[in-house]
Amino acid sequence: MIQQTFDIIELRPGTKHYYGDSLEMPDILLEDGLLVKAGTIDIPIGHSRYGGPIADLPKDFEYPKDLRFAAQLDLKKIAPHDPSGLLPKTGHLFFFADIIKDKGMVVYADVENDELVRVVKDHEDHFFEGVLIKEVFAATEKLSSRYRQPEDDYEEDDANEDGVLWDYFQGSETSKIFGIFTHCQLHEEEILEIVNSNKVVLLQIGENGFNEEGVFSVLIEEEDLKELNFNNCSFYWGQS
Repeated sequence: MIQQTFDIIELRPGTKHYYGDSLEMPDILLEDGLLVKAGTIDIPIGHSRYGGPIADLPKDFEYPKDLRFAAQLDLKKIAPHDPSGLLPKTGHLFFFADIIKDKGMVVYADVENDELVRVVKDHEDHFFEGVLIKEVFAATEKLSSRYRQPEDDYEEDDANEDGVLWDYFQGSETSKIFGIFTHCQLHEEEILEIVNSNKVVLLQIGENGFNEEGVFSVLIEEEDLKELNFNNCSFYWGQS
């Protein structure tokens, strides 16, 4: 089982992160020029993104009062990299979440970019900082990458029959759709139970330039995804 390989859609961020124009940031956070006011960069309507104050939403959509905008995915740009064919080929997925309570909402709308309406909500809560998804491509990951070699004699005593240890933090550096669930606070058996279930990683945003620390994940039952039923998604924030 440790040799299992999974197809994923990997996501890479743009260089600059942005925050609400009405907010003031400490100078120390602005020194490297990588965190800028949203109004200073081009954010195309409907472009896939993570967090931030700017969401491009379907007309007449009621922004949830108790959740923050977490992400949106332009499926027309992402689905071509999905060998499983599980993702819708057109439209957009919208993610809202409260990472303290591990709750959220996913909405699918089969609309074109020019049918979306820009909504701006400056805030200083979780997801206050946004970043565009710059690259999307098909990739693979191996379950074996979640294990590591023992570093000393004490760890060797805890190694499994293959002589390796579960690495709680491996996978945190990847942002993706599908593949192995990642949560540094869960044990090996808890992760493997999910991996071997019918649950699918609908979205994982990790520490590869999106989050400085922590991993945001959304799981969905495979059958629900096939039926475009996003009412039963599970939301997780994992951070050491």
